[in-house]
Amino acid sequence: MIDSKLQADTIDEIKSLVSDIKLPANSETLIRIRDRMFSKLEIKPFNEETAQHEKAIRWKRTASEILNDCYVYQGKACTDLVVLFISFCLALGLETRFVKLRKGKMVHSVAEIKLSDGWYIFDASDKNSLPVKGEVTPDTPFKDWQLWKKGRDAWDLGLEKFEDIDKIKV
Repeated sequence: MIDSKLQADTIDEIKSLVSDIKLPANSETLIRIRDRMFSKLEIKPFNEETAQHEKAIRWKRTASEILNDCYVYQGKACTDLVVLFISFCLALGLETRFVKLRKGKMVHSVAEIKLSDGWYIFDASDKNSLPVKGEVTPDTPFKDWQLWKKGRDAWDLGLEKFEDIDKIKV
């Protein structure tokens, strides 16, 4: 992990952004957090011109850096969005897990959040997703995605640079 630092850091600005969200949290709360997160970000196009920059920043930014940069790349931002979402949840005191998934040569990130009635899987990178009760396990995939690993964030799983994608695709 980079400098033993938590990628899903919870700086004062993040705490302030969720300070009006009341607990106990439920599945509607998770949607509200996701929508708040998206309201703070620009979705930049991913294309030939931006591909090199996206590779240069993939899995390198903390939640506060993502928030301060104010952007993610369309179709390439699931980890950044899940890290930021987890940071918002942690600021509210919610227990979370970063979940890395794979399907063939593709990879994806989702969050697991513990609410009062159990764990929920949430694809925080999809503006239309709804929380699903349960946990991703080797025997219980999320949609067609298979579990690779779970942890606190991407750094906790050893994902620190673009080339680390090869660890998942083995």
